[in-house]
Amino acid sequence: HMSSTNPLFFDSNTQFSLDLRSFFPSIQWSKWDYAWKRVLESIDNIESGKIVNQTSVKEESENRCVDHYNLRHHKEIVPQKSLQKSIAYWKEIQVKIGKITSGEAKNEFGDEYTDVVFNGIGGSFLGPLMMIVFMHGDSYNFNSGLGVRIHFLSNSDADTLSALLAKINVKTSILINMSKSGSTAETKGNMDAFNANLKQQKLDIGHHNIAITTPGSNFDKFAQENKYMHIFYMNNETGGRTSVGSAIGAVPAAVAGIDFEAFLRGQSAMDELTRRRDPQQNPAMLMAAAIQTLTLKEGRKNMIVLGYSDYLKEFAHYLQQLYMESIGKEYDVNGTPNPEGLTVFGGVGTGEQHAFMQQVQKGFPDCFVRFVHFQKRGSDVSLSGPGSMGRQLLAFVKGTEQALQDNGKSFMTCTFEKRDMFNLGMMIALEERIVTILAALRNLNAYDQPGVQDGKLAATEVNKISNTIEGVLEQKLSDKNWKFEGTAEQARTSFILPKDSNLRYVEAILNDIVSNVDVPHAYPKLHKRLSASKSFKEEEFHFTLRSEINSKL
Repeated sequence: HMSSTNPLFFDSNTQFSLDLRSFFPSIQWSKWDYAWKRVLESIDNIESGKIVNQTSVKEESENRCVDHYNLRHHKEIVPQKSLQKSIAYWKEIQVKIGKITSGEAKNEFGDEYTDVVFNGIGGSFLGPLMMIVFMHGDSYNFNSGLGVRIHFLSNSDADTLSALLAKINVKTSILINMSKSGSTAETKGNMDAFNANLKQQKLDIGHHNIAITTPGSNFDKFAQENKYMHIFYMNNETGGRTSVGSAIGAVPAAVAGIDFEAFLRGQSAMDELTRRRDPQQNPAMLMAAAIQTLTLKEGRKNMIVLGYSDYLKEFAHYLQQLYMESIGKEYDVNGTPNPEGLTVFGGVGTGEQHAFMQQVQKGFPDCFVRFVHFQKRGSDVSLSGPGSMGRQLLAFVKGTEQALQDNGKSFMTCTFEKRDMFNLGMMIALEERIVTILAALRNLNAYDQPGVQDGKLAATEVNKISNTIEGVLEQKLSDKNWKFEGTAEQARTSFILPKDSNLRYVEAILNDIVSNVDVPHAYPKLHKRLSASKSFKEEEFHFTLRSEINSKL
């Protein structure tokens, strides 16, 4: 327990400790009474199932409750949601996935499956990847004794997908698609391309697909119609960036032979600590108070997260979405413009120290540092000088802390007992609660993401213009003498595009056609029919498009 004079927090049951020595003197607890009341009210509202994902800006409000805490709560406060319910569902998943990894489940030809590809983006990608790397390292296919090889698809990247399809045997592979609605463009695009490859090889897509989605979604219906191997469900109230405690995390854990029950119990244990009403006995409140105090005193700071284990390679990456999508908001819950955010970056110490610690220690003071490491090592290696490699790592952690202290820089250190799934559950639950508390302190809705939606809508408009241009060019090419020379603005007029079509989009699409029209599948209606080139003059691009036949003549 932490006291008003001691900057160290320690929980004897879990062996978790928190060091806030560089923050502690500036936290004036007597001034926080009203803020803590608001924080506790926020925690209670979330866990009791009230609608909290809402703001007064209607177009940005999702108007739903948030249930990730309930999925690991010891009590069933919200019907059908509790730690025991989640463990029971995990065991169902474990049995079904176990038949795939053991070789009991076969494809339509009676062959065992050899490869599983996880297809998701955002939390559906970052959570499973972080978990698997945390337990098996980033060489998980070589040193973990898995029953199948594991791969990930996230981005819309034709090169990545092509390389994957060339590497695996699709006939003995399964694509696990993770999407609440099934409409997420990147995930749907990867699934459609994978399934097109299956059909090309005359394979049944049902034998090679699994869905993780919400009940009754369009994706759920599609998966049922196409007889997907399994359909695992998550709740609509579970946000993507907090979904690792749902089927989004459970299914990958089952594939990778990871103890997901221990993860859930670790989350639940940390929730007990961060549910405490006394802020000085609540590690999440302590850390949020430290961050908020520094913010009020010195302005917005970036948060650098250094994990002192190679197995924490994806931890900071995971936290980027958790914090930046939750805290990065334009409006507060009352609809008042109030731009907020907390920029996160980091990686593995000590390697990342060589990347940016010079600036942190001696340069512009735009950040604070967080250290994460484990007390107990799984192994050690003798090393002259420090005595062992583990002791050298400890020296780097403590030495860097002291250097920051001497240079007047802010840092905090979380020490977990050891690297296992229970402690990973604690780590993630702690960060989730810090986000909840910071959002309450700043009067934000932590659970919507209107900025992400803005990008999706803009991308849809780009695709619409792109398809229109391709269609127009297809018609133009019926005339072997057709030729166009001009700028994007002239193309907008010549191709009879709507006058309000974004010229930046038109120019980008024409540039893309010039570069990729000869690439198979990029522009199928134009491939081997269109000759395209460009030049840059008078501060803008000029395009030349003509019939391939005309070009050769």
